[in-house]
Amino acid sequence: MFKKLFPFNNPLGIVLTSAALIFTLSPEARKGTRKVLVKGMGAALALGDQMKGLTSGVRHQMSTLLEDAKQEKEMMNIQNIPDAMREMSAKGVSKSKETVSQMKYSIGNLFNDIGEEKNDNKIYEDAPINVLADPKVQSKLNEIENQLH
Repeated sequence: MFKKLFPFNNPLGIVLTSAALIFTLSPEARKGTRKVLVKGMGAALALGDQMKGLTSGVRHQMSTLLEDAKQEKEMMNIQNIPDAMREMSAKGVSKSKETVSQMKYSIGNLFNDIGEEKNDNKIYEDAPINVLADPKVQSKLNEIENQLH
């Protein structure tokens, strides 16, 4: 029976047998093991208390959130929702159209020369300018190109 519980051909059996002998014969080992076990149980109980406190706090917050949601639901006027959705949809469409027109204007003027006059006087004064069309920049680029070749 002893060989079945602690087989000597297995390294784990040797470790378990030596641990059992040490605990049986050494009072210091039993005291040290007892201290470690007591501290471990204390830590496990403290962790359990912390988890209990966290779950009760979350439960309280969830109940508060549900109460607020119920109150808001009661205050909300269900009949006005389709009108509000239509209004928000119309605002979104108009904003999209405005963005597209601004983008077309900005991209349309991207490759204009610096000296050219703009055809329409819209509010988009900060549209990008093609700086490569500037004669000073072109001369400097030609100078750099000549130096590299």
